[in-house]
Amino acid sequence: MCDAQVPEQETAGSRRTALLAAVYVLLVLGLDTLATQDVQFPVAWRVLLRYHPGGFDVFKFVAWFLIPFLCALPRLDVHAFTFKRWRRMDGYLFAGLAAAGAVAVVIIPLLPGVRETYQGAGSFFARRQWDAGLWYLSWTFAWLPGWELLHRYVLLRPWNRWLPRAGWLVVPLSEGVYHLQKPPLEAAGMVALSVVLTLWARKRQNVMLPFLVHLAIELELLVFLLRTAPGA
Repeated sequence: MCDAQVPEQETAGSRRTALLAAVYVLLVLGLDTLATQDVQFPVAWRVLLRYHPGGFDVFKFVAWFLIPFLCALPRLDVHAFTFKRWRRMDGYLFAGLAAAGAVAVVIIPLLPGVRETYQGAGSFFARRQWDAGLWYLSWTFAWLPGWELLHRYVLLRPWNRWLPRAGWLVVPLSEGVYHLQKPPLEAAGMVALSVVLTLWARKRQNVMLPFLVHLAIELELLVFLLRTAPGA
């Protein structure tokens, strides 16, 4: 009888952890969306994004990285953040995805909606390219580690334990919904990339390749913005 109760207790614990993770991710991404979209009801949510010393988004760093990391720390799987679980083919996969990201960035001028979004950003980089580039890097390192920690560690792991076959789908769903703020083509590309990165993270129990691919794409985008800024 005790043996029969153990799986039930484990399932209940996995379900509870998965739902708590989903609620937290929904909360912090929802608050960020309200602030980004400058929603004024019932308060001016933009205040959450007020603190940007040198481009560093304090809200994203604290809510997306620091709090989840401290909560995960007692049972942290250290090798989820090392290269110990990588295989040789994973290096080739990283190179291929980074190259695909570079192609996607290069064709931005051909993509309706995406083109207009990044043309607008170009005016920021045209002012003082060095300072603008440093601002962009500071901003990226404020949110990117937390984004990957939230999605491919905090969210993915408990959902994969609770629903081993389909639980991983919650990650592309979360990333896709958040990117509805973006042009449709960019949002669709993010979901497709999320599926690949999430399946890899699920298989390897590792976050490093998704982080590095995402970082490579952000750096490629930075180069694109610097080279296409008005007057560059």
